Formats: sequence, C-alpha cells, structure tokens
Amino acid sequence: MEKPTKVASAIALTFLLFIGGLVAIPFLAVAAAGDSPGCGAAGPVEVEDDGTPSLLGPSTLTVADLRTWWTSSGRGQPTRLQMDIGDLIAVYLSEGDAEGVRGDMAFAQAVAETGYFTNTDTSINNFAGIAHYDGAASGAGFADPIIGVRAHIQLLKKYAGGNDVSLANADVSPNAGASASTWGGLAGTWATSSTYWTLLSDVYGSMLEAAGQTTATPWDGTSAGCPAGDLALAGDYALPVERRWYDEHPEWFTKPHHDYPAADIPVPTGTPLYAVTNGVVVSTPTSGRCGIGVILNGDDGAQYTYCHGLPGSHAITTGDRVTVGQYLMDSASTGNSTGPHLHFAIKVDGTARCPQEFLVSIVSDAPRFPGDLPRGGCTS
Repeated sequence: MEKPTKVASAIALTFLLFIGGLVAIPFLAVAAAGDSPGCGAAGPVEVEDDGTPSLLGPSTLTVADLRTWWTSSGRGQPTRLQMDIGDLIAVYLSEGDAEGVRGDMAFAQAVAETGYFTNTDTSINNFAGIAHYDGAASGAGFADPIIGVRAHIQLLKKYAGGNDVSLANADVSPNAGASASTWGGLAGTWATSSTYWTLLSDVYGSMLEAAGQTTATPWDGTSAGCPAGDLALAGDYALPVERRWYDEHPEWFTKPHHDYPAADIPVPTGTPLYAVTNGVVVSTPTSGRCGIGVILNGDDGAQYTYCHGLPGSHAITTGDRVTVGQYLMDSASTGNSTGPHLHFAIKVDGTARCPQEFLVSIVSDAPRFPGDLPRGGCTS
C-alpha cells in the first residue's frame, strides 16, 4: 500500500449507521472459544501490549458461526457481491488459515470497510479499502472475489511481517506502506480513523454474540479431526502441551514474555494442557487476571501456574495429587487475555523464573531444575 490512510469519512459514517442497532461487546470482555481444539490452525495468536488481538493467528469463529451471524442480520445476498456471501465467508477463513492471519476478524474488517458489502469497491472485489485513499472515488480492483480476499489477507500479513514475508499463495496484494502487529494498530496506519479498532470490535463482538460466545463454552472432546499426539517426557518432567506444538512452532516456546518472567504459548482454544511434573494442585482459579487456571506445587519445590483455560474443562480439583503428563484442563482465552493461549509461569521460593530454557530442556531430554533457571532476561 503506497499510503496508509484511505478510509473515506463517508464509508465510516455509513458503517456507523449500519452498526447502530448492534450490541457492542468490548473485545476484552469476551472470552474467545471454539467448537473444537482448532487442530492444525495456522499461526499463533499473540498477546499484545495494546490490549487488542494480533493480526496473526487462528480464527476463533467458524464458517458456520459467521454464516449464522450474517443470516441473523437479515441482509440477504449483497447485490454488488459477485459471490454467494456464505462462500465468501468460507474463502476468508481458508485464505486466513493458509497465511496464518485471523480470517474471522478479516471478514469483520471487510464488513466495516464495505458497509456490509454495499459500497462501490465491493463490485470490483476490493473488500478492504485497498488503495482507496481519502477523497478517491474507488480503490484497487481485483479479478474476482477470491483474489480480492487473498489480497486482503496477504496485505494484513505484510503489515504484520513486512513486505518480504513468505506467502502461501502467489502474491496478489500491494506492498504495505506501514506496519502493525495488532488490529488496534491498524488505526492511523491502515485507516485514518482513530476509532478504527472500536468499529472492528463492535462488529466482531456482534459475531461472537450470534455464535453464543459472549462467554467461553467447554469443548466436550468429541470433535473429530485432531491427532492424539504424544507428550514430550523427560524424567519427571513433561511439556504442558503435546509435543507436536513444539515440533511445529518451537519459537512459541522460546519467545520472551512481554513484562515479567513467564511464557505465553499461543495454542488454540481447546488444546489439552498437562502437568509438567508430579505434585499437588493448590489452586484452581476461575476468575481474575488468570481466568480459568491451575496452580501446581511440584515435588521438586517449584510452583507452576497455568492461566486462561476453558470454563468447564478442569479435570482436577484443589488438593488433588497429579503425576507428570496428567491432563489438567483445556486452553482458551479467559481472564486478562486477548487471544487463546497458555500462560505458563514458574516460581521457586517465591521468585519468578524464566520457563523458556526449562521447556526447551524437556524436549532435549535434559530437563533443567527450575531453581537453576534465570530470574530475568526473558522479557521483551
């Protein structure tokens, strides 16, 4: 994109009129949940300091969820859209999965940019205001709706990863003229409006509400398509998630935490979480910053904390003795969280230690005693 500011005020006004009757749900008050563990979802959902979700990561809402939301809006098939709206939704999620971009939120952005697919850019398959600068009659045109969606998704990925970022499909999008890692960061970069995130979150909140996800719902473990996977075991220690997550995304386990010694592992909602060692469960939080959690006092003298789990998924209670690799609960995005992930922390004698080296040492079959872990140097 040659210039970052391109959302016309008329479009913003039209959009505000469209969403006036919707229930606005502040995104941070909504716990992201899915119908299944989201196995195979592309890319992480990073937890960002500005309090808004990352552009990158797996979708929370499914194709069925978004189709239900559209039907509930009563809008029918947009006349300017050259594809069935239900098929367009499916393309947004499939293209998002291919590139590791939040396809569900990209669809919400498309709704915002096009006024529910009613503006003139819709007829030229431009669903994101691409190159539609303030004062311009229209933006860039694309050959068909699929290419239009692909250009939108790829441009979001370029905002997050730079213009040289690797793409799953042939590049059909312009270069990004700015950068942003979060949806909130698109205000002033993708769009001129300082309230751009509010507009997006209002639409996305209504989608969550239509899907019955104003609170997280437990996964019953019956969804198909998810490999069982193996645990990474080394002596009396195990990774808190299946080994496949480390094999596919080792960077998730080594990246710094944003403000104190801990690790945020961006696994999808419904991912099984396991005891890292033998010990006793001393707390099972259900609210506050941790959300749904487990605090385990290990036999090794360290205390291990898991946060942001799925409501109703606790398989243990306070006072239970657990063994290494025992299932504890599922992941989600409860508490102080902006996307599905496991927050994992270690304390020894009340002092926080960096889990990153500990996690890698388990995979290397040479586990480090938590008391020998660094106390700092693992924050960004």
